Amino acid sequence: MKTWLTYPAALALLLLAVSGRPAPAAAPTLIYAGLPGELLLDNSRVLVERFVLEPGQTTGRHSHPADQLLVFVKGGLLKSTTTGRSTLWRDGRVVWQSSGEPPDEGSRNVGPEKIVMISVTLKPVAAATGAARAGQRPDAYLNYPNIPGEDLLENSRVIVQRFTVNPGQWEGVHAHRPNMLYIHIKGGQWATRSKKEPEHPYPEPSPDGEVGWMPTIDISEGHESGNVGQQPIDLIWVTLKE
Repeated sequence: MKTWLTYPAALALLLLAVSGRPAPAAAPTLIYAGLPGELLLDNSRVLVERFVLEPGQTTGRHSHPADQLLVFVKGGLLKSTTTGRSTLWRDGRVVWQSSGEPPDEGSRNVGPEKIVMISVTLKPVAAATGAARAGQRPDAYLNYPNIPGEDLLENSRVIVQRFTVNPGQWEGVHAHRPNMLYIHIKGGQWATRSKKEPEHPYPEPSPDGEVGWMPTIDISEGHESGNVGQQPIDLIWVTLKE
């Protein structure tokens, strides 16, 4: 389920073409004091960063500058610096971290393989009016008619779902509401079709850990995507409620 309007590079190229000057770099967030992140996506709603923790490496002090969702693309064994307790985090596990939580001293990768994490930092939004809240649709969950999803997390700000699309499977015609983000735990070769475009594969497979911001799509467009590769695609969707 790929869209080409994903990474900040597209915006940077547009600004460069218009102004003749490079776009300013996004301000980094201090999530892990000892672990720099790679910026994947930055828009008005979210800032998404990728963190790679090598065996033996520690994150350093861990703070929560805003509400965050942490997704383990490639999990592993983390040992808390504060408590000394080791915890196994499997691929695709998610953790909600509130801005109200106090900082901790971080964790160390005590396993044999690197750990890859995606952090989604939610940006503040204006409080919705009563009329706006009354107009919100109750069916905020993404519905693939042909593929049941796993509900991972829901709170006042987000809904997080996980889907496995096997080779040859198509999702079924569905809609996408505003403010939806996808994260590939295991990527693969997608194809797409709708009433406006015939079935066709995307030029390149989606890699593991790919992140994208999905445009709004109405159910009337007849949109759906399918796995035309040889391996299952493991996909997480994050829907912002506000």
